[in-house]
Amino acid sequence: SHEVDESSAKLAEAYSRDIWKDTVERVRSQGVDLFDIHRDMYLAAIEEGELRKTEAKMTAHLEETSPAAMTPERMQRLSLFRVQKFFEKITASKEALSAWSREGNAGGSADELPTNWEFTLPVKLGDKVEANFGGAWFPATITKVGATYDVQFFDGDSEIGLDRSLLKLLTPPPKDTADGTIINGVDTSTMTKKELKRFLKKQKNM
Repeated sequence: SHEVDESSAKLAEAYSRDIWKDTVERVRSQGVDLFDIHRDMYLAAIEEGELRKTEAKMTAHLEETSPAAMTPERMQRLSLFRVQKFFEKITASKEALSAWSREGNAGGSADELPTNWEFTLPVKLGDKVEANFGGAWFPATITKVGATYDVQFFDGDSEIGLDRSLLKLLTPPPKDTADGTIINGVDTSTMTKKELKRFLKKQKNM
């Protein structure tokens, strides 16, 4: 549907055309940047794969008598070929967009997010985050919340007992609303009466 609800229309009218234009251009630039990073990652993988095939053909005759030895040169190259450097570029790109989104808010307000909100705001079950594993940040989903956190990574692997400092929230939780549909960053508008009652009781006991 192409219809726009009244609240969305009022929100759109609250900002100038220049702001919307700048936002579209900045997000488009972000998309191109991420596309380039993923392209480079896959091209590097293809190049590495072709190189391995060539090496295998060149050493095939040696394997007839004994297994081909892994040369120090190849070991060094293979150890350097990891996706970590590409994920670091993706993280840097996302951080640049996040920093851009906060520009122009130097005046501050009561609702302004803290500088390090990604690492300090509460996370809940099902939140999309980036989790630190081995010094690199990888996309993950929160699967358990407590004193520590469990996550499932984008590739299906999981990790348990992570400290909050090792989790980077990708988007800030929605602000609480006067009508009570958003409470402590949780959208309650789709909850049944039973679910809402259980949720409110849990919030009261926290």
